[in-house]
Amino acid sequence: MKETCMFKKKLQKFDHKTLIKCLQAEDELQQELFQLARQIKEEVFGKKIWFRGIIEFSNICQNNCFYCGIRKGNKKLERFKVSKEEILDCLKFIDKANYGSVVYQSGELISEIFKKYLLEIVKTTHKKYPQLGITVSCGEQDFNFLKKLKQAGAIRYLLRIETSNPELYANLHPEKMSWEKRFGCLKSLQKLDYQVGTGVMVGLPGQTIEDLIRDLKFFVDNKFDMFGIGPYVIHKDTPLGKDAKIQNWWQENKEKNFNIFLNFLAILRILLPNVNIAAATACDVFDSSGRIKVLQVAGNVIMPSVTPKDCRDKYLLYQNKPNIDEGADKSFKCILNKIKKAGLEPVFGEQGNSPFYYKHN
Repeated sequence: MKETCMFKKKLQKFDHKTLIKCLQAEDELQQELFQLARQIKEEVFGKKIWFRGIIEFSNICQNNCFYCGIRKGNKKLERFKVSKEEILDCLKFIDKANYGSVVYQSGELISEIFKKYLLEIVKTTHKKYPQLGITVSCGEQDFNFLKKLKQAGAIRYLLRIETSNPELYANLHPEKMSWEKRFGCLKSLQKLDYQVGTGVMVGLPGQTIEDLIRDLKFFVDNKFDMFGIGPYVIHKDTPLGKDAKIQNWWQENKEKNFNIFLNFLAILRILLPNVNIAAATACDVFDSSGRIKVLQVAGNVIMPSVTPKDCRDKYLLYQNKPNIDEGADKSFKCILNKIKKAGLEPVFGEQGNSPFYYKHN
């Protein structure tokens, strides 16, 4: 017990050697790390897992990120935009399933047409289903529009920084995209009193252990309320995915990188006990129970897809995305059974807001 307490204190004080050791942990040390993270998570949330129905309503994007399958430059991709009628059908399912929250996610656009559409669906959702917590994840937007979304009923916004290292960010994005601008948008969201979420990819080409330590410090210093963090998964129709060296590197390091990813989340939970951490679908690319492993160790949020079935195979940020041939009902039943078998408690009818948000506000 005394050793565990020292272990926890060293991590929370950002002891460099301990962080490196824990990020690379395997076997017995990894299990000790997981046990500590689980204990801390359960002190705050018990075994509760909150559900959010995610609607990926458009794969049209103005950006050309070098890792993303829906990048503007991917000419092989059939583009789509879900109609308002289809959105209403998705909301009916979310209401029936009693998820408690909805997430609107799309490619990044700043056109007035896009803004008008997004604002309308958020307003409609809040009017028809006022009990639902509304999260938006639609990239960088200007302050005034973010303010309008908040007034329309959105309470949470997820904007992944992808990496806290501006140099690594520049290596992964075209010149017109700026790390500083993205960080500025996160600060705008905090000023507008959103529950603000961010995240990084773990296992990126060129990423170091020092980068991951920097990411953890970035999260703590900036007091974010929730996290959507995923392991990097390659996509063959992207600049990174077309690079033979990166393809080989990714395949050879898949298992190692997923282990580091799980360690990263465990450390994050130890550092920030009362934030929301979602289990990313990308985890199931590495392990069919990947999301469940995240929920057992550090996560407390799951986001089953409610995207219309005929659109799912077009919203591929990475290749080999699981469950793209399933409808919303099958996705729900599948993940629900896995959560119950893992001894966790699925919770319905609750928005599942971040305790950390209330603590620092």
